Amino acid sequence: METKLMEGCKVAVVENTPCAILLSVEVPHSAVAKEIETVFGEIQKVAQIPGFRAGKAPQDMVKKSFEGKAREKVIENLIHKTAFDALKSQGVDPIDMPSIDKVTFDFDKPFQYVLKAERHPEFKVKDYKNIKIIRTIAPVTDAKIKENINALRERNARLEPSASDTVAPAHVVTIDYECTADGQPLSDMKTKNFVMDLSAAQMIPGLKEGLIGAKKGAVTEVPVTFPGDYPAKNLAGKKVIFLVSVLEIKEKVLPALDDEFARDLGLEKLADLEGKLKESLEGEEKKRQDQDVEKQIIAHLVEKNNFPVPESLVEGQLTHMWNRTLDYFKRRGVQQQNLDKEKVEWRKKYRTEAENNVRLSYVLSAVATAEKLDVTDADIDQERTRMLTENIGREQEAEKYFEENKDAIRASLKEEKIFAYLLSNAAVKEETKK
Repeated sequence: METKLMEGCKVAVVENTPCAILLSVEVPHSAVAKEIETVFGEIQKVAQIPGFRAGKAPQDMVKKSFEGKAREKVIENLIHKTAFDALKSQGVDPIDMPSIDKVTFDFDKPFQYVLKAERHPEFKVKDYKNIKIIRTIAPVTDAKIKENINALRERNARLEPSASDTVAPAHVVTIDYECTADGQPLSDMKTKNFVMDLSAAQMIPGLKEGLIGAKKGAVTEVPVTFPGDYPAKNLAGKKVIFLVSVLEIKEKVLPALDDEFARDLGLEKLADLEGKLKESLEGEEKKRQDQDVEKQIIAHLVEKNNFPVPESLVEGQLTHMWNRTLDYFKRRGVQQQNLDKEKVEWRKKYRTEAENNVRLSYVLSAVATAEKLDVTDADIDQERTRMLTENIGREQEAEKYFEENKDAIRASLKEEKIFAYLLSNAAVKEETKK
């Protein structure tokens, strides 16, 4: 819709950057006076002043009694009537609501304020065709299948009390522990009945190594120096003493590698299990390849399309990334207060990544526009059918999820189309891992 700047309104550019503009706006006194009369007229209709019926008080008394309220309303109205028109007079379509600063108001003078607004960057997307990509293929070998079958046996092993009372690398132990640092107890580093599989990777570096050779029923002192980049900065680089009581020592008894093992996993025979694993591993390998290819495409697009992006979108992306990081570590037992202390440094560290994420969204959108890539109603219907087919017996829940997340699903389908287009127009070279 066309808009016209208020007559006599003056707009001056204070600062102009690729993604933001700062404007000084002056509304003439004639417009201010008109707005003042309008506002006081509205107030007079409902004003309640002792000695007068509602709406019947003289205007001079209304002006005296409601000057502050009128002032706020006049300022609000004048900004509302001029801010977006001022931006449009400079050809600016703001991303979000502009911020208002340095408001100068007097009943007898022109009204002045400064507004700042962010805008989308102007750029021409380039170098998105013939992207050089190396697709590295890691064949699914018999050795890989065997390795995964052994991992399945590990996960399905039963635990039996060990005949040994000394902890060994293959044992599963139940322990109590408490910790001290610099001679002081760490209240949030104290746990009972903690089960550790010493053959698996651990979150606490050095603890399992220090337990090898420990005796059941005894208290073992295990010194651990946390790495300098440990997420909880109160522990990063610090030497902590674990006082560990070994309560139980158990050993894994692996199931026999035969048809009965396959039947326990819902298949008929061992050959079926091997075939199923091969199919799964090939699917994972294809997914790994696709993710690696996508990373190469993203890296190329970001490198070749380097332009400024709006600060507010970068901040929003950083917040999103930080919340994901918090969730990841909280699920692994790291206390949030320890992470919160590192928020400022974390945001500095990942700022470039956040900027690139925002930049990429602009680039992908520009590719979609240039190549007329969009999601059709047929695409949406096909995705709905796929979701319902994959959720037999839960169709009502799948349909509800689909309707509640239709916009996100549409965005995801569009991104898939864009990457499919980029890949189909890329120069792909295949290399096989030996």
